[in-house]
Amino acid sequence: MTAEEELILLSAGTSTRRAATLGRFEELAGRVDWELLSEQLAVRRLLPLLGPRIVASAGSRGSDRFGALVADAVELGRRRGALVQLISTRVVTTLHDAGIGATVLKGPLLGEALYGDVGRRPSSDIDLLVAVEQLYEAVRVVQTLGYGEPLDYVGDQGLPLLHFALAHERGELPPVELHWRVHWYEMEFARERLLAPAGERPGAWRPAPADELASLLLFYARDGFADLRHAVDIGAWWDAHQARLSPAALAETIGRYPALAPVLSVAACVAERVVGVPAERLTGRRATPAVRERIAVRLADSCLRSSPAQLYAEISLIDGLLAPRGGVYAFWRRQVAPPKGAMLERARRAQRTHARTTLSHSTRVLSRYALTMTRLLISLGADRRDRGDLLHS
Repeated sequence: MTAEEELILLSAGTSTRRAATLGRFEELAGRVDWELLSEQLAVRRLLPLLGPRIVASAGSRGSDRFGALVADAVELGRRRGALVQLISTRVVTTLHDAGIGATVLKGPLLGEALYGDVGRRPSSDIDLLVAVEQLYEAVRVVQTLGYGEPLDYVGDQGLPLLHFALAHERGELPPVELHWRVHWYEMEFARERLLAPAGERPGAWRPAPADELASLLLFYARDGFADLRHAVDIGAWWDAHQARLSPAALAETIGRYPALAPVLSVAACVAERVVGVPAERLTGRRATPAVRERIAVRLADSCLRSSPAQLYAEISLIDGLLAPRGGVYAFWRRQVAPPKGAMLERARRAQRTHARTTLSHSTRVLSRYALTMTRLLISLGADRRDRGDLLHS
């Protein structure tokens, strides 16, 4: 890694890891290019999230201009966060008045809970969880607030893959995403563990600590462990709430929802590697045993080194590696050979005039999978050579 990349990664860790690596951090702070560092953080949407930590730890080694850029980014995040929070409260209250319970996912509320400041974790849309049987009614209620018809592809069961996305018709308010689940491989976890009980006042209820942490790990895995935003959230959650967790807190969740076992176990392992959250204490498992799970851990990219197309392929490959028993066909239809309607939706989101055929999409994805695995094998070979050289020396 470059000095800038390493400093970003060190600043992403838990408080325990940051304290243990403070000497290395100070060394890096004395030689980084602060302008380049601010650019990299801004591109990765990490400037308000990690910038304050870097400013505080760098001390006199820091840059006044960098500190000013961080302060500006946090202030902008506060203004945007206040708008998103205001509209989110309005939408949730409107749903509640219509008899529809909803839980806010991520967003400014999470930023305020984890970092004490809505400006630290900017969000441009509103993510809400509703019961699957109320999903279509929730869409109709949100449309009364000036939102348009969702255009998401709907499968044979009459449901979108994860959510319906609604854009404001005049573009004046943040988009709203109405989720019925939070990960591809769960059908019940979100409903049973994350959805506020019927009749609860909006904002008055929070999931149990283990369930809240599990949801953060599921978001991280669903995004293919790409970059640091979710990992930083997990580390910050651990700093704030570890005392509320019993040993092997996720073991009960893994036992109750076996389809999520590979996802949660691997997500915990990646979070340990990236930010220092102790995986074994969370899951009660000593290691990630399956080969495909070890490959998924290896593919986690905290620096976004791949091109966007290759990164998307690696994210979808991790999806397949973590598929539960019986879930491979669903993965194949979701990522490798989607139906025509799903291809049309992807083309619309990418603002392409023509949708790719399923065959051409499959060919591109499989070729990128092959490239990813080739690079992985080369990397593993280099690691073995390095360990051999170390032993000989």
